[in-house]
Amino acid sequence: MIITFRIITHAVQLATVMACFMYWFRKKSAPDYRFFSAGWAAVLLFDLTMVVIGLFYPESNNHIYNLAFPLQQLFIMYFFIRLSGWNKLIPVMAVFGIFAIINLLQWQGPVVLNTYTLALGGIIIVLFAFFKLYSLYSLNTPESIYKDPVFWICTGFIIYWSMGTPFFTMYNFLWKTTPDFFIIYFYTVNFGFTILLNLSVIKALQCSLKD
Repeated sequence: MIITFRIITHAVQLATVMACFMYWFRKKSAPDYRFFSAGWAAVLLFDLTMVVIGLFYPESNNHIYNLAFPLQQLFIMYFFIRLSGWNKLIPVMAVFGIFAIINLLQWQGPVVLNTYTLALGGIIIVLFAFFKLYSLYSLNTPESIYKDPVFWICTGFIIYWSMGTPFFTMYNFLWKTTPDFFIIYFYTVNFGFTILLNLSVIKALQCSLKD
């Protein structure tokens, strides 16, 4: 069951990478989402590469993820700032970056997964996505919000990080105390919401194509 779930998850990720590449070369693509599609494809390709490496070298690679995850979160934050024109929120990114560096060097260190950084970044992303989604709802428009890419991209990240942040917060504790429950939690919750997030990304890219 777990193997099947992994195959489905990575197949969806690969399909999302293909969708991002196709979107990049479409003449009707929107500039902000072209930027996002390039970055998101890089994020997914990194994840898939680490999966392949893990098949041959199953040793802990937390030190790599402790560098990659904060960069991924900073990319998502910047995308929402760029999408909304909220340049005044760039200092929030700077504060998060400083927090991530201190956590890596002083607090949790490079050996264990830096869950403090993941949790803080997840909260910031949820807030950014929520405020952008709220601004969409506040607009007086006769068109359905389901046709707006903002709805899909914000909903995807709100669901993923709202559910993922508690998991990442408890990651190290669950891994040490209840490894069997950790595996079930990881593959059903984290992978399940990864699928939903990437499907929402594909839908957002589709909706953002210019007429």
